[in-house]
Amino acid sequence: MHKVYLVDDDVFVRKGIKTLIGWESYGFTVCGEAGNGEDALEEIKELQPDLVLTDIRMPVLDGLDLIKHAKETLFQSPYFIVISGYNDFKYAQRALRYGVKDFILKPVDQDEIHQTLEKIANAIEVEYETKQIEDKMETVSELKKFLLCDKECNLSNEWKHPFLEETAYTFIKVELNGLNIDYQESFEQLENVLLSMEAQNHFICFEDNINCFGLVINNKFLSANNQTLDQFLHEWYRRADLDMHIYCGETVQKVEDLTTSYKTAKKCVQFKYLVDKPIITAAMIAEKDVFFIDLDQAYYDKMMECVEENNHEKIDKQLNKMLQACKEMKFAKDAWRTMVNRLNHKILKSIKESDGNEQEIANLKEMLEWDQYSLSLQQLQVLWGDFIKDAANILAKLNQNNVKGTIYQIKKYIHTHYDQPITLKSIANKFFMNPVYMGQLFKKTYGVYFKDYILTVRMDEAKKLLRTTDLKVYEVAENVGFNNPDYFVTQFEKIVGTTPSQYRKKLMDRIS
Repeated sequence: MHKVYLVDDDVFVRKGIKTLIGWESYGFTVCGEAGNGEDALEEIKELQPDLVLTDIRMPVLDGLDLIKHAKETLFQSPYFIVISGYNDFKYAQRALRYGVKDFILKPVDQDEIHQTLEKIANAIEVEYETKQIEDKMETVSELKKFLLCDKECNLSNEWKHPFLEETAYTFIKVELNGLNIDYQESFEQLENVLLSMEAQNHFICFEDNINCFGLVINNKFLSANNQTLDQFLHEWYRRADLDMHIYCGETVQKVEDLTTSYKTAKKCVQFKYLVDKPIITAAMIAEKDVFFIDLDQAYYDKMMECVEENNHEKIDKQLNKMLQACKEMKFAKDAWRTMVNRLNHKILKSIKESDGNEQEIANLKEMLEWDQYSLSLQQLQVLWGDFIKDAANILAKLNQNNVKGTIYQIKKYIHTHYDQPITLKSIANKFFMNPVYMGQLFKKTYGVYFKDYILTVRMDEAKKLLRTTDLKVYEVAENVGFNNPDYFVTQFEKIVGTTPSQYRKKLMDRIS
């Protein structure tokens, strides 16, 4: 109900206005009355009515001065209706200047006052709704700044909103899964479920990112809907009917501690591909850890072997092995991203080095931008698998139509088998080429003779072992494919300009 306050020095007039007008039918209730403007001003400050009906001529402080003082001193002035027995244009002119909503002459006509009350009640409703929207928008803005650790923001002291006056708060993050989503429509769907529930002043929602929705609720929201936090999360998920993940931070007791709830919700995100549920709460992961690590190089090498063979069945099996390994090793979501992008980089590099065009991969754009969106593990596996197999098809065509592709494979083979006996003839046989032609093509492609290239690779690896291990010289020789240590030392000195022992000693002297 809206509050109305009556001011008139004639007590019988006040009593008549109070009893003869159907206040409640217009949403009003009389909250107080006074016989002069001075007393009225003090009570208006305390009672904060929405509407004041006042006479003009009164002792101590007249009606127009009451309006003037109220406009000047109150943070939010009420609406005013002047009721006067004096039909004086100057009074009416001053009243209009002060923003009075109506000037009614005594005796009061009931139809006239009822029309005015209806008009003012509608205006109050519109103003109230507008103010609520503005207050909520300001609170949302300040809350977002607060969660981003803006030190200038102090929600508990600077902003007055029902949401900020409770005793428990929870931050909830939503990720919408999939590509080509109408995010605006999805956000509206999420918000409409909330708007259909009770206590609309006790939740704050906003877009958290391109595909994310942020929600903060307080204890009043849950109690008004007669739900526990867990019940609310599951009902919201069910009614929204979207492919999404919900991450719920821990509940905090003060609005100033919401950053803690926000951070624990973000921690829940890192468990996305480890928890086989669409709702992940801080309580569920309280005693669990995730790791920001990488897979062993062997997983990548094996996948690249499957890609180079263009064997789609093997690609699917290896992909399953990689994803399963990430689960078993408890990879954080960010670690999954690193793993996916690392393999993609290797695949695209292979296509480029074979003079191919990576733009021919059908879902290249989606795969390059996949981590900007939110994908379920199943969606990621399908998208990634299609990308890898499409890239394998392209590489297969390149290798069939371009001999340079074979030379590239030979070069890769050298780098992975330099520690084994390798000759021009053995490699040519392995790749079904004429040894003489292969040697000429290798020199033409890389600008160095096949034998010299093998020797360079072995010496680079030898230097690396001398720098990073304490292996003896003969052990280094064996590790890089030399059966004769003396021959290794001779070749090392010829290429590097110093013996292996001297090379290591120089490094040690430099360190000390």
